[in-house]
Amino acid sequence: MKVNLTHGAIDLAQGKLLSLDAAGGWTLQVSHGSIWVTSPDMPGDHFIHGGQKIRLSGASRVVVEALRDCAIQLAPASATAKSPARRAAAPGTAFNACAA
Repeated sequence: MKVNLTHGAIDLAQGKLLSLDAAGGWTLQVSHGSIWVTSPDMPGDHFIHGGQKIRLSGASRVVVEALRDCAIQLAPASATAKSPARRAAAPGTAFNACAA
């Protein structure tokens, strides 16, 4: 499923995946639950829990897996951002949600 967002919240059930294309510069915040985040442009894997957030980097695909039922919010980069990674994540970016 493709989701076009300016910003928004997404509920993910445990074990479900979210694939984010060209999400560099976006901020992903977990309202509740826990997620695992990985991308070739981000060193290591990241485990984010309720109340925490992570700034996504690079232009490659970011994969998010719900470790527990969770709600996440995506916020776009600042409109005044100058870096190429931030410009790549303009509002209206298509995000693909897929089942595990």
